[in-house]
This record gives sequence, C-alpha cells and structure tokens, in this order.
Amino acid sequence: MLAMLVNGSSHLQEKIPVLSPWVDADLGVPADEVATSLARQKGRRVVKTHTPADGFPIWEGVTVIAVYRHPLDIFFSLRKHEANKKVVTPDHPMSLPVPESILRFIDEPVDPEDFDKDTLASVTLHYSKTVLSGRYPNLNVSHYSDMLRDGHRTVRHLARAAGIEADAELIDQVAEATAFSAMKARAVDYAPVGGTGYWKSDAGFFDSGSSGKWEGKLSPAEIDLFNTRLAELVPNERARTWLLAGDG
Repeated sequence: MLAMLVNGSSHLQEKIPVLSPWVDADLGVPADEVATSLARQKGRRVVKTHTPADGFPIWEGVTVIAVYRHPLDIFFSLRKHEANKKVVTPDHPMSLPVPESILRFIDEPVDPEDFDKDTLASVTLHYSKTVLSGRYPNLNVSHYSDMLRDGHRTVRHLARAAGIEADAELIDQVAEATAFSAMKARAVDYAPVGGTGYWKSDAGFFDSGSSGKWEGKLSPAEIDLFNTRLAELVPNERARTWLLAGDG
C-alpha cells in the first residue's frame, strides 16, 4: 500500500520486494544489491523491517509505521511459511507438531543472537520497545485485524500517516490492487523474493488474509498457557488487549 501511495499509482515499475525491500530478512538477496536498488530510487522510499524501534536511530523526516497482529495468528502464519519453503530447515520449531511447536513458541525466551527466532517473548519485546516505550516520536501504529475490516479506510489512514496527498481515485486503485485476492493472483510480484524459487508456491505465501487462524486448533490448556505467559510479558491489560484484537 505504501509503495503504491509513494509512487502515486498501483501500476509499479518493479516488483514490490524490489521497491520496498525487507532490509533485515535473510532471503538470499545480498545486502549490497538491496542498497543499490534503494539508491536508484528517486524521492521517498519505503522499506520493511522486523527490527524493534530501539534497534535503529531516530531520523528526522523518516515516518515509522508499525503493524501488529494477534501473536497466535503470527504463530500459525509462520508455520505456513516454513512449510512453503523449498529448502527446509532441519528441526525448525515451526515444523514440529503443533503441541510441541506452540509450547516452544510460548515458553522460549528471546535469543539476542537470533532475534528472528520467533517466540511470544520476541513478539512482545518488539511491541514493548516500539509501541509501549514511547521512544519513537509520532509513531503510527496499526493492527492487522483493523486493516482487514476496510481496505479503503486503511489506505486513507496510511496516506495520512505518511503525509501523502491521495485523491479518491488513487485510494480506490491502491485498495483494489492490495485486496487479498488481487495480491495472491500476482504473488510473483508481491511475495518476498517472488519468482526466485525460494517458495514452493509464491501464491502460498498469501495464505488466507484473515485473523483467528488459531481458533479451533489449540486446546483450552494451550490457550490458558498462552494467556498466562502473555500477561507476564505485557502486564498492562489495555496494551495486551490491543495486541490481541486492535481497536475492534
């Protein structure tokens, strides 16, 4: 959405991952290639990162937009992504049976040497350091479940957050082009490293475009364990409720 808004059109000259690279992802694209691609772009640029806000400087003129989703939706999404990789990582936690995998996700601590090792602790640490710390001024925060409810409203919100003047025609273009079905149909252009063979299926990267992936897949005991651990990691009830469901 942001890449299209910045470029003033849903018709882009490059694939989304080229125009808006995921700068800290180890997906087989050398860092110098990413830097060169960004340097070629004129005007404002859009990059994606999973680094918490305490991991990069406060740059004047840079707009930071953070998006969160229910941690259990993250868990099941990660399992789908791991299963969709052509090259399997041996004994990856997300490849284990759900009962073992969810316990590791809930219980294991943050690994400072491997922050991409996704656990509930790493998800909530990102949230705490980015949103709850108040470190980054004028931070714009959205929840995935809220974004799903109204694509047009989401595009308008992002345009305002980024200070982009977007007329109704552009809002319509971007909302239509970024609808889940439209992105899945053009997965080779929209999925990270689409068209490179990294994924078994580029379209498989776009699983369902929904929230509540975990419903009916976990036992009551597993859900209780999750809620108990989440309360330890995010003691503030209001902050915890928002992380689970957004503004509702």
